[in-house]
Amino acid sequence: MDAAALDYLSKLQIGKKGEIAINAGIYKGRYSTHVEDVTQDAVALAHPIMKGALLPAYREMNFKLTLEDGGALYVFDMSVRRVETQSGPPTMWANVKGPPERIQRRQFLRISCLWDITVFHLESEGMCPMSTAWLPAKAIDISIGGYRFVVNRGLVGNSIFELGDSMLVRFDLASAEQMQTGRITRIVRRGDNLEIGVGFDALPASVEKKLFEYIRQQEVMFRE
Repeated sequence: MDAAALDYLSKLQIGKKGEIAINAGIYKGRYSTHVEDVTQDAVALAHPIMKGALLPAYREMNFKLTLEDGGALYVFDMSVRRVETQSGPPTMWANVKGPPERIQRRQFLRISCLWDITVFHLESEGMCPMSTAWLPAKAIDISIGGYRFVVNRGLVGNSIFELGDSMLVRFDLASAEQMQTGRITRIVRRGDNLEIGVGFDALPASVEKKLFEYIRQQEVMFRE
């Protein structure tokens, strides 16, 4: 096992949730799992389920394991070592074929949504502190890296949005109000509306985790 992979695995806690991805064959798909045990040369995973039964797994079958840690995704290339079903919960032991790949925010899944949000143009606040206000808007997609929203041009008033401008957004997530800053990355005029893309500056780990869980939940619902 690669030292970098071993170093990362040594920090995992038993019970950490993840996802197995099989990219070829008749069992191609994504399956939920969690870490049961970690040794110096292998990882024990809860055996994935397919349609209420154990997913067939043969020795040296290749798959990818995706784990979320500290707001980032880590993807391991793995192969099945053995399967244990005789004592305790069914377990699939697997070898790690190399160090994990850390997926950057821009690679995270972006999902469509129709969230009612409010936004505040911070640059306008600096130029016209008495006239700037929170604007009602509609978020049309979101990812851990940022979001895209639509706002009526009539509500914008004298504000001039430019690439790189700072925005403040307020939205509800997991029954709690969130307020995050970001910078404009895209501006498109569509009739009476402005469609604006914003990249988050830096999400707190707790917010990033909640947003990641929401996005993954929506993806699973869409696949089903």
